[in-house]
Amino acid sequence: MELLEYLRTSVKTVNDMVETAMQDLTDEVVNFHAGGTSNTIAQLLAHMVSGQDLLINDRIGGGRSLHETGWAEKTGIPLERPLIWERDGWELDLAGFDAYRKEIAGRVESTFAALTPADLERDIDWLRGIRRPLPLMTQTVLINHGMGHCGEISTLKGIQGLKGLPI
Repeated sequence: MELLEYLRTSVKTVNDMVETAMQDLTDEVVNFHAGGTSNTIAQLLAHMVSGQDLLINDRIGGGRSLHETGWAEKTGIPLERPLIWERDGWELDLAGFDAYRKEIAGRVESTFAALTPADLERDIDWLRGIRRPLPLMTQTVLINHGMGHCGEISTLKGIQGLKGLPI
């Protein structure tokens, strides 16, 4: 399998896992805090999908993230992304978030469908001065990051008596 096909297949797999992780979620479930220093599902979803948005629409696409163009208000996700890690002061609007998540998933897949092998040579400027090749950023931000957070979401759902990701 060529690298570009691997990346396309992998980002589709992550989108499918997030879709599965979204099943059975309610406002109560996403805002549940398991205690200690754990995050809520709302925090994990907000962080993961707004990061995908930033990579696809801003860093790869050269535009602005959708989060900055009105979706923050629709989703309840703080406009300043570091505030996602504060449990107080914001709540995820699950319906607004689901529409945002689906829009980002579609943009991720269409962006990767349009990439050429030459695009894989591009370096991407990321946060805190990090600059990495597009395939590495894809693996880190979209694939590993998404799968890891889906596992956390699955665990937090299980703690609440819901089914997590299927085996």
